[in-house]
Amino acid sequence: MTSPPSPGSSQAAPLLWIGERDPARLHWVSPNLATSFGHPLGDWREPDFLRRLVDPRDFPNLQEAWRGVASTGTPETVDFRAVSARGALGSWTVDLSAIEPSAGAWQVLGALRTHHEREALIDSIDGIVWEADCSFRFRFVSRQAERLLGYPLRRWYDEPDFWVRHVHPDDRGWAPEYCRAAAEKGLPHEFEYRMIAVDGRVVWLRDIVTVVVQDGRVQGLRGIMVDVTAQHGVQERLERTVSLLEASFESTADGLLVVDSDGRITACNRRFQQIWGIPDALVDTHLDEPMLQAVRERLADPELFSARVQELYTHPDEESFETIALRDGRVLERYSLPQRLGGAIIGRVWSFRDVSLRVRAERERERLLREAHEAIQVRDDFLSIASHELKTPLTPLRLSLQVLRQLLESRQPGMLSRVDRALGQVRRLSSLVNDLLDASCVGVGRLELQRAPVSLRELALEVSSDFLAISDQHPITVDAPDEELLVLGDSGRLSQVLTNLMENALKYSPLGGAVHVSLVRDGADAVLSVADSGIGIPKEEQDHLFERFFRARNAPISGFGGLGMGLYICRDIVDRHDGHIWVESELGRGSTFHVSLPILATRTFMST
Repeated sequence: MTSPPSPGSSQAAPLLWIGERDPARLHWVSPNLATSFGHPLGDWREPDFLRRLVDPRDFPNLQEAWRGVASTGTPETVDFRAVSARGALGSWTVDLSAIEPSAGAWQVLGALRTHHEREALIDSIDGIVWEADCSFRFRFVSRQAERLLGYPLRRWYDEPDFWVRHVHPDDRGWAPEYCRAAAEKGLPHEFEYRMIAVDGRVVWLRDIVTVVVQDGRVQGLRGIMVDVTAQHGVQERLERTVSLLEASFESTADGLLVVDSDGRITACNRRFQQIWGIPDALVDTHLDEPMLQAVRERLADPELFSARVQELYTHPDEESFETIALRDGRVLERYSLPQRLGGAIIGRVWSFRDVSLRVRAERERERLLREAHEAIQVRDDFLSIASHELKTPLTPLRLSLQVLRQLLESRQPGMLSRVDRALGQVRRLSSLVNDLLDASCVGVGRLELQRAPVSLRELALEVSSDFLAISDQHPITVDAPDEELLVLGDSGRLSQVLTNLMENALKYSPLGGAVHVSLVRDGADAVLSVADSGIGIPKEEQDHLFERFFRARNAPISGFGGLGMGLYICRDIVDRHDGHIWVESELGRGSTFHVSLPILATRTFMST
């Protein structure tokens, strides 16, 4: 037998120890072995040091092998785990052999080697490599466990129920039992479950387990836990996407049919069956020919539809849209486009939308619009023709009456009054005709204006003077400022507005009822007002007063003439002058009409 190498010899590279027979006790270690573990040399000679150094789960195997070598001299090799002075748990292999006897027994020489290469290989595996007994006490766990879940490796070894306690609560009831049941039968197995990481994350693991069997008895379990959290996330997102697509497919208002390249139905929604009246049994055949025949029976022109379908099957890359009429009167819009997977066409999608209500509404709208245009054209034609036809005899009639009046003025007073009445009727008829002409122009936006500076003061005095000369039954007063209050407008049209307002005031006022005309400045506007003491206008009808052909319900036709177009024309004239017209009235207490116009300039009226 050779003597043990001295601590300072060149053979110090091996990691060696020498110990007594029983109990396993060291009395010499190589310095580099002490350095590898980090414990002082003095600690190695303590009687129970080896028991403290080796993992309690591995020490019985080491001690049994030690005794066998010391008793028989037969070498043995033992794997064990040991804790360094820094607390790191490592895996070791020791080759035990006997050296020269001492006191009738062999001494035990141990040559240790680490599992660095094997551990490096195991640690490079993208998964947790592990070994445990059948009660899930771990004998080995790769460092990937610490990287993946965050728990120190020591806890896997020291806590008997570590794995079970850190399985997700929803999986804790079945995962350990499933593994235990498979182990009892000696069956390799694979299952997926969740564990809770140290930071609270939920980690999905696929555990691939092999059962270690020796002499027909289960000795333990070995396996690898693979992180499949990302796959589960992808699977969950995929399932959500599929669920969303299925919900959208079924909830859409369109009927959808999907057919593959071989003419087999791969999908159709409930709306498609409702539109075409297709029973489930026909859908379950997955054949497009019976489906096409059922559709043809409901079409107004089945031959055209079939020809178009065949054309699309012949040219699978085409997209198509058309409107389809059904025998029951419904109208469908049909869309079709190829179904693609990557760059390849794998089928065709058909979409059918019931647009019957929309088509009927569009047709009804077109009919009503057409009738409205016809009615407007008839009306405009009537107004235009009637106005010109009525106006034609008025001019010579008025001239004749004027000549007759001049002839009779000095000789026959009685005849003069009759002529005046005739002229009055002519003026009235002329006014009606002018209203018809103006209404026609307003309706088509062709009411012409000749714009120039207009003095509202002079206009108010002039129009009021005309009425003073012919109205002896109503007192008329005018209140105008010294300012001329110039506006840019059509003098004739503005006179027409004031004339219409004063005619209405006289018409709807009782005998002796006063009419008051006023003109005031209101900031940058001039406000011209005509007030009467007549019958007034109901509040609910005042908003409609300026509409065409409108007459207030308290204005009897027999007592008050007119076509209901005067105020309608007045509003258009005022609007074209960028002004505003409105009314203030109470039933039985008269009305006041106001016209507001933007002032162009002012000039003080100087009396001579």
